[in-house]
Amino acid sequence: MTQKSYTVVAGVYVFPFEQFLVRVTRPQRDRYGRIFADVEIKTLDNQGYLGIGHGDLQSNRFYVDLARLFARRNSGDTGPIENAMMTVYLAIREDPQLSDVLPVPKFQSAGDFMDGVTPAGPAVVDGLLTRGGLYSIAARPKTGKSLLLLNLAVAIATGHSWLGHEVERGKVLMFLLEDSPRTIKKRLELMCPQGIPADLMIHADPFRLAEENFDAAVRACRGAKLLVCDPVILATEVQDWNSQQEVRGSFDLWRRLSRETEVCIALSQHHRKMAGDFGDAMAGSMQAQATVDGIMELYRDRTLQSVERKMTFIGRDWPDLPEIVITLHTPTLTWLDVGTYAEARELASVAKKQGDETEALEALPDEPPGLTYEEWENKTGWSRRKLAAIRKVLGDKIAQGGETQNRLNPTRFWRV
Repeated sequence: MTQKSYTVVAGVYVFPFEQFLVRVTRPQRDRYGRIFADVEIKTLDNQGYLGIGHGDLQSNRFYVDLARLFARRNSGDTGPIENAMMTVYLAIREDPQLSDVLPVPKFQSAGDFMDGVTPAGPAVVDGLLTRGGLYSIAARPKTGKSLLLLNLAVAIATGHSWLGHEVERGKVLMFLLEDSPRTIKKRLELMCPQGIPADLMIHADPFRLAEENFDAAVRACRGAKLLVCDPVILATEVQDWNSQQEVRGSFDLWRRLSRETEVCIALSQHHRKMAGDFGDAMAGSMQAQATVDGIMELYRDRTLQSVERKMTFIGRDWPDLPEIVITLHTPTLTWLDVGTYAEARELASVAKKQGDETEALEALPDEPPGLTYEEWENKTGWSRRKLAAIRKVLGDKIAQGGETQNRLNPTRFWRV
């Protein structure tokens, strides 16, 4: 079938194929150029239905869903529908009836442009999150980001500070799509010993934000200060997270939702296995990084204790915020800011040196003849260079005898 062999009657496009008909009703192009429509796969006599759905005509996920419906009712082969839908999309994309919806260049003076820009919304978390902003909190699984987001939600719903930052109290909406209801309940009971705040609202059923339910989502979110989605991967229609177009389209929906409702939105995302900084470790296309206004990331770090995490910040409107260390107060499952990462590294370095000095000293006997360098190395597993440096620091806490160049009477060390 060629792209032109279709008919259009009262807004219904009919595409005849060898085994079936494809009927596309009232296709509409959104502001980003995507085409959404009702699609019916029917028998050639136009009587029987082989598949039906509504979605983005360029979405591979939509193609697959239609093809599965077709396969269950027909030959079991999904290929014909996937190929047909690509033909349908290419034809409708070029149809002159849709061409007037495509955006055209429209320039204005910089002054007029700036006059039309609405000011940034007030802070929801002082110095970090603003109303109408879109943010990501990313980390490897089981790192604590869900707890951190729940801490944030409770803080705003109660008006208490979050990681040392003052907050604007208000209603909080949460899509909690990964953890079980029992887990959520247990965590909230520990975090809120004085009672669950009335302004904390939870949606724990399956949910996906799409063009079709976008207006309903806007109505549901108006008036809230914060919306949390944990995790965003379960609330989108993205099938290939490495596809720039799919990821950008999905995150644009979340950004539109934040802008149109003036709600601060925080999305939970995962890190991939490979390491990275400044959002580079986030799984999927870089469009997930580019679309949001700010990214907060959690990392486990060998220099920190098991209940501590390094937390980093990068955002288009943020200054160079220092990396911090947060520690988990286990009785209430609450993350607390305990200082900068640089300070923690320095303290860890000092503690490591002191521990090494103690270990080196305890490896020595408390009386002569003592240990040679070789024996000391074997007992600690450290190099002679490191032991010599420690011996210099410990000074008169270590006694020595023998001669450096004498093999029969080598230098030996013992505690004083």
